[in-house]
Amino acid sequence: LDLADNKLRGKTIDLRSSSAHNLVHIDVSNNEFGGCVDMTFTSGMLYANASYNKLTCASFKRFNPAYETLRVVDLSNNQINRDVSEVFHNIPPNLEQLILSHNNIRGSFPSPLPTFDDMRHFN
Repeated sequence: LDLADNKLRGKTIDLRSSSAHNLVHIDVSNNEFGGCVDMTFTSGMLYANASYNKLTCASFKRFNPAYETLRVVDLSNNQINRDVSEVFHNIPPNLEQLILSHNNIRGSFPSPLPTFDDMRHFN
């Protein structure tokens, strides 16, 4: 589902409905989503791009039921204003790419650093 480059807004991206049960890719980049977005996806979701919005936070624990299947998350170029330990809380364990650049993430990395066995790209 590619909804990039529009003027969509809101605080909820909830795609758990039965009509979206086969969805594996969502791109809502370059829109006007803001606040602490509640991103909830179907269990087969692999790729989520919400870059270039106005998000101030995102909670990875809310990715359920896609928590085990999600491979790529791009939240770059938003307004995420959180401590890095909050950002790293409950990151899906199977992520291969996590892109958080160009936000206002601050603080020290948590100790111990979470294990990302499949991580290939972290920015």
